[in-house]
Amino acid sequence: MTVRGNFQGALDGLASAERRVAEYVLDNPETVLSMNVQELAAAAETSAATVSRVVRRLNFAGYNELKLQLAADLSNGQDDASLDDAIRQNEDLHSLKAKLLANAERSLRETVDQVHDDNLDLVLPLLHGARHLLIFGVGASYLVAQNIAQKWSRLGYACTVSDDLNVFLPPAMATDPDNAVVWFVSNSGESPEAVMAAKLAHSAGLPVIATTKIGQNSLTKYADYTLQTSQPVEGHHRFAATQSLHAQFMLVDIVYYAFVSRYYEEAARSVSVSREAVAEYKRSLRNGFK
Repeated sequence: MTVRGNFQGALDGLASAERRVAEYVLDNPETVLSMNVQELAAAAETSAATVSRVVRRLNFAGYNELKLQLAADLSNGQDDASLDDAIRQNEDLHSLKAKLLANAERSLRETVDQVHDDNLDLVLPLLHGARHLLIFGVGASYLVAQNIAQKWSRLGYACTVSDDLNVFLPPAMATDPDNAVVWFVSNSGESPEAVMAAKLAHSAGLPVIATTKIGQNSLTKYADYTLQTSQPVEGHHRFAATQSLHAQFMLVDIVYYAFVSRYYEEAARSVSVSREAVAEYKRSLRNGFK
């Protein structure tokens, strides 16, 4: 993941001294390449220990690794803060396509970098051991929740998906925690409905998965497992949740295909059965249910 994307995703969760380090790196990437830890600490008016702490919090093994990634970002043109991502009035089609493609590539690349083996080694067996998935999302996140339900239902899972707590909470609270997983989708991690439902599900002993953008937020406080995407690029006017949807769909695809790969024979049988059922339904429609 790019240094800029990593810092921007975690910026809101940093203490003031840590934030000064992050902002200095974001504003002066080329200068930081020639600095050691003590020099960066002095420039950010903090301590070397704070710099080292920020580096670890951003998932870099050490300061040198951060600088190596920063150098790679600069050489690939992935750290240009001057790039204009905002959609303009009467913008020409070529410019729109270029912006959307660049933003999508960045969101997908940085989201892929967020998914690690150690996290999936916990989430995949959890999903495999459940037979009922309860999935919740509001607004654009509901589209992602539907995508999760569509995929796992093909594998034989009973999936309850909703954007309405009046519909979602009764079955969730009555479900056996040993056979179910609750999966919340919220890009910001601050959707009041998702946070409230996650708190109730967590209190009821249900395993909770949260899909949010990178960083700490209200939803991750109640999650047993987090699957996080990149920090989406947003213009001053957010006309649609384009980048967050790209990232969330990519994340779900990675989890799904990792699941299918790990439990391949079982998944193949389930998909074969569901595919045949749909094919029989279509044949019946064509033949008038004879």
